[in-house]
Amino acid sequence: MKNTIKKVFWIYTLLFVVLIGYLCKVSLADSNEFITNSYNPRLNRVSDYIKRGSILDINGQVLAYSEKDEEGVYHRIYNDSNIFSNITGYTSKGKTGVEAKYNFMLETVSSELIQRIKDAFAGTEVSGDDVVLTVDADLQRYAAEKLGTSKGAIVAMEPSSGKILSMVTYPNYNANTVNEDWETLNSEESDSPLLNRAAQGLYPPGSTFKILTAAAALGEDPDYLNYSMVCEGVKRFDSATRIRCFNSTVHGNEDMTKAFAKSCNTYFSTIGTMLGIDKLNSEAYDFMFNQSLGFDLEYSQSSFSLPLDSNLSAVVETSIGQGKTLVTPLHMAMITSAVANNGIMMKPYIVDHSQSQSGNVKNRTIPEKLRSIMSPDIAAEITELMKEVVNSGTATDAAIYIDPGDVVTSDSSTSSSSVGVITGNVQVAGKTGTAENASGDDHAWFVAFAPADNPRIAVSVILENAGHGDKAIASARDIMKYYFTNCINK
Repeated sequence: MKNTIKKVFWIYTLLFVVLIGYLCKVSLADSNEFITNSYNPRLNRVSDYIKRGSILDINGQVLAYSEKDEEGVYHRIYNDSNIFSNITGYTSKGKTGVEAKYNFMLETVSSELIQRIKDAFAGTEVSGDDVVLTVDADLQRYAAEKLGTSKGAIVAMEPSSGKILSMVTYPNYNANTVNEDWETLNSEESDSPLLNRAAQGLYPPGSTFKILTAAAALGEDPDYLNYSMVCEGVKRFDSATRIRCFNSTVHGNEDMTKAFAKSCNTYFSTIGTMLGIDKLNSEAYDFMFNQSLGFDLEYSQSSFSLPLDSNLSAVVETSIGQGKTLVTPLHMAMITSAVANNGIMMKPYIVDHSQSQSGNVKNRTIPEKLRSIMSPDIAAEITELMKEVVNSGTATDAAIYIDPGDVVTSDSSTSSSSVGVITGNVQVAGKTGTAENASGDDHAWFVAFAPADNPRIAVSVILENAGHGDKAIASARDIMKYYFTNCINK
């Protein structure tokens, strides 16, 4: 009888401990997920009767603010909403984007007593804290102009910190009219404007994946850089597996530098078979596929699938960015930034800090290393390969020249991004990609960073159904040039 009581006691004790552990997990580890869920009714409980803080760009431009109607209820107003809606989100039909993830900051009233005294004597409103983004609004507008009405996305990052400089997507939506447009926004004919293609869109990476294949090869043996073969425009690996270069172009005898510059499929698919499944899987893990990226806003995990029992065809296709591999434009910007940053991938972030209505800075984001995805030596080799793509390969149109007279500077600038004037020929490092699309025309990729010897910006461009990547190359080039001439010296 005593033994039975003891067993029951310990069973209940164990269950109690498990319950306590689960409650701690929900309260601590998972709390942010519940707090920022757009279906959480607490997000809307006081929103109509408190003046939420504004959302500002890094230079203080107001992107979202609250305004009171005749009945004393606050409504959210968005400036240039279609351009910024994938970042700011909305506050009707639930909350999304920055509005959801930073809801508590926007509704946190700093120095409430002082604000209420000012309200009583001066008629000022008691307001929540403002949230200041890392995004440059002028660069965002310019990137949106370059994207135009082409379905796709553009992401620009600062490689050394992980801060998002711009993130645009199309189709987009007007956050001011979400209620009225809800049915249309969710219709099959709308092309999913509520989807932030920059962070949530998943696409085959095409030849941009050759960055990973080259890094895997150089990590296995640095002498892969000198491995050469003859490209005849098409290569048959077995009776069921045949790979063609773009337009079946014959590249002739080539080493890795030439093959990367010309984006030779037969070369890199051969390299992939030499590396094998284990090495490709290991490299994909290092590059953060199938893992959390820790980004503030809603995003999709990039996926890499190459099981150990995969056939030769799967290995060949995966090596050149086809097969089952899917990646987001955000993740490609992070990979490109890591090459620029000596192999270190930084955690991406889009909110720089919050600030009280009196201007006191709070909750400043500290740049955080996510992972070292390759050694500095390999990153330097990949940089040289990417430079050759622009100097003599598939992206010669990405070359940048900046006339000193075009540079806009501000002597009073205190921006943390100010790094001095960049003029003359700016060496760009890049990689083109054409991603096969079973449901239509191919998608066009271009990823790049500049200046190659002292990187300040990395850009990832995806244009759906655009075929070859001429427009993607031009968009990335123009965005980087605009950043150097109009933004970096503010």
